Amino acid sequence: MKQGTDGLTGKTIGGLDYLRQRFTDAFNTPLGSLVGAREYGSRLHEVVDRNIDQSFEMLCYVRVSEAIANPHNGLDDFRLAEMKITPLGEGQVELDLEGVLTYNGEPVTLEGIVFNGQRSN
Repeated sequence: MKQGTDGLTGKTIGGLDYLRQRFTDAFNTPLGSLVGAREYGSRLHEVVDRNIDQSFEMLCYVRVSEAIANPHNGLDDFRLAEMKITPLGEGQVELDLEGVLTYNGEPVTLEGIVFNGQRSN
């Protein structure tokens, strides 16, 4: 599994913690907003102000799937199977993702990924 730098501590992290950090960063970065990497990010910010109903959930699933499939986001080590959305209010939703790691087929669940419509640091 990939390893990288923890965005808060600067220490090396890996495993599911690093995967969760990569999801959070990619989902909260609007596609096209980074000058040096216009292809990085997601289009989740486009759905923030919509009513939370079945069409909202389906649109979120599509946007999350697009972000995972985007090779510029570096999320190719995960294949999405299911997603649960919990509204948190004020334009925020919590995503619980279920899927498999593509390099070994291990099923994983990542709970509590918060999308807030703003790029996280």
